[in-house]
Amino acid sequence: MSRREAEPPPDNPGDVLERIRERLPRLTAGESRIAQYIAEQPEQALLMSAVQIGETLGASDMTVLRTARALGYTGWPELRRALGSHLALTVHPATRLSTRLTVTRRESHASLLDIVFEEARERLATSRASLDAEEFTRAVRLVGDAATVHVFGVGVSSVSAEYLTVKLLREGVLARHAKSMGFAFADALLALRPGDLLVAFAPGREFSELDVAFAEAQRLGASTLLFTDKYRDAYVDRVDCVIRTASSAGGLTGENLPAMVAADALVLALGHVDPEGALASSRRLNKLRRALRRRPGSTKGDAGAAAGTEPRP
Repeated sequence: MSRREAEPPPDNPGDVLERIRERLPRLTAGESRIAQYIAEQPEQALLMSAVQIGETLGASDMTVLRTARALGYTGWPELRRALGSHLALTVHPATRLSTRLTVTRRESHASLLDIVFEEARERLATSRASLDAEEFTRAVRLVGDAATVHVFGVGVSSVSAEYLTVKLLREGVLARHAKSMGFAFADALLALRPGDLLVAFAPGREFSELDVAFAEAQRLGASTLLFTDKYRDAYVDRVDCVIRTASSAGGLTGENLPAMVAADALVLALGHVDPEGALASSRRLNKLRRALRRRPGSTKGDAGAAAGTEPRP
């Protein structure tokens, strides 16, 4: 049995409200009031800090923390993220945006800065805690051993895919960005070969592109690496390696933030595996950049000298 198979799956975010219903009779009066507020006003609750909820209900932030723990979470931040993941699947984006604007309307611009930066800090800290060192090492090995790395991102995650592709190329790793979705994605999959690695950035919902991509990789004998939300399990049993990162509870910070930071860590680790290759690629990149800085209209010989090469006779 593999390590991934032996691990219990993370909590299903969809059971947050069910947990409240099940555990409500066992909560104290103060905890019960907070739990009921979360169940009745989930869209508003996930945009509030423990202090704000406490102030709204005349309780302390410690009571909010105890409520979260009584519901089976490590604290209010984890409960919020689980709640946010659930609402992302059940509430229309326009409704979530309307609630977000309503809840934050009274905040000053300085407070909005604090709110957004605090969520970013919290997401990064949670993502770091979620990243398993052995799984990360496995991801580094898969990338380093691949003949070609094919990187794909669903929707806005395509930004993360393009970012990782560029970073890998600069490390001397042969990488391709599979940009398309729909029928055009089939053309991108034609380049997949045995010994390659398919990297996917996906929020965790079902997508036909991912179904087809992972099935094709398995058929060919290509490896697979998935960057996904800590609470989503739609594809984890179909891939070789999973990097989990925390989603935004209330949509205040970008979907790609922790995944791109994790990608930075992955690229840095690759540089340690093959420092000479990384340095050689960096030197070549800088020579090409110098060549591109030549004056318009200069001779080919000038361009070749700038790039560190001799002009052709």
